[in-house]
Amino acid sequence: MRFHGTVLLCLATLSSAAVAADKPATSLSKLYQSYEDAGHSALSMPEYDQAVRFTAVVLEQSTSMADTALTSATDGDGEVEYARLSSEDGKLAALPPGTAFTATCTVGFTSGTEYLNLTDCVVE
Repeated sequence: MRFHGTVLLCLATLSSAAVAADKPATSLSKLYQSYEDAGHSALSMPEYDQAVRFTAVVLEQSTSMADTALTSATDGDGEVEYARLSSEDGKLAALPPGTAFTATCTVGFTSGTEYLNLTDCVVE
C-alpha cells in the first residue's frame, strides 16, 4: 500500500508540473512580490501549494541540515535571494552560480523569512 501511495504522489506531482509547463513562465521577482503582498506568509498566497513555472538565476548552491541540495535563486539582478529551491532532480543542483534557468516548482510553506520556499522543482 505504501508503494501505491508513493506512485500516486509522483503522478500527481508530474501532472501538476505538466499543467504548469503549458503556462508562460513568470519571473521569480513577480512570484516573490506575491509572497511580500501576502505578508511574508506563503499560506496567504494564491499560488500556495500550486505548481508555478518561472525563470530565475542560480545565486548559490548549498546543502541543508538534512543533507539535501538547496539552490538559492534570484532574478537577473543577481543580488537578492528571492527563493530557495529543493528538488530530487540532480539537474538543479548541478547548475553553477550565474546560470539562468526555467523551472516548475510547488510553492511550499514559508513564513516570516526573506526568501520563498519552492519544492519539488523540475528544471526544463
